[in-house]
Amino acid sequence: MMHGNGHGRVHPAAASSSDFSGEMNQSSVSAPSSDPSSSPLYSFHFEKPVPSPPPQQPPPPPPGTYVVQVPKDKVFRVPPPENARLFEHYTRRAKRRRGCSCVRVCTCVLAVLLALAVLLAAVAGVMYLVLMPKRPSYTVQSLAVSGLAGVGNASSTSPAAFSPEFDATVRAENPSGKIGVSYEGDKSSISVSYGGVPLAGGEWPAFYQGPRNVTVFVAKAKGSGIRLSQGVRGQMATAERLRSVPFDVDVVVPVRLQLGKVKTWAVTARARCTVAVDGLAAGAKVVSRACDVKVGFLSWRN
Repeated sequence: MMHGNGHGRVHPAAASSSDFSGEMNQSSVSAPSSDPSSSPLYSFHFEKPVPSPPPQQPPPPPPGTYVVQVPKDKVFRVPPPENARLFEHYTRRAKRRRGCSCVRVCTCVLAVLLALAVLLAAVAGVMYLVLMPKRPSYTVQSLAVSGLAGVGNASSTSPAAFSPEFDATVRAENPSGKIGVSYEGDKSSISVSYGGVPLAGGEWPAFYQGPRNVTVFVAKAKGSGIRLSQGVRGQMATAERLRSVPFDVDVVVPVRLQLGKVKTWAVTARARCTVAVDGLAAGAKVVSRACDVKVGFLSWRN
């Protein structure tokens, strides 16, 4: 049995082992050591613990964003049924908002158009009061008739075809002091009839009439292959004997009012004149005349 010093301990199993006999004998002979760890039986290896790497932090979010943390128990793989109800609710509200937006847009557009119409009407009223335009006057000074000679002598069984022609000398006066009148002849028309039967047609000449201007011109109308009934021929022959043959002259002509170089939009002027002549010849004289002129909302009577 081995005796140990007060500083070291010997395990019985180690003492009985043959592998450690020499070491034990040597340790018994040698001087006792003050440090038990110096013995071969007591060898210690101290290692400095390696610190674990710090957990990687997620990169900070860009400015202007928000990070919302949702608890795990609130995360669902299948949307809850109340989400469908919320979706339907917000969808209906969005449709109502779109409908209201369309109504508001239409209301605003109508309000703007109405305001523009009122503004234009106000400007037109002011211009009318400032400029004080006066109505033009028209007078048929003469009406030369040809192509109707012998209308009362035509046979009743085989009435002849006539080719009447009318040359109307018209006097147009513009009494306005600042506004001119521009006549567009290419879109105008003149028709002459007797008792509702068309006899001839033509165009109103195109010209510009300045302020306080009097213009005298000749408007021509022609017809061909006109066949008149016996009753119309008899009425015309009777009127010729009475030296008062009435003809209806219808005029349709676009006109533009002009102030300096500024022109208004084209307005259709319509005139209906009843002119009676004393005969069916080129030298016929006008015995009576009357005209109704309408331009837009104005009604002029001469």
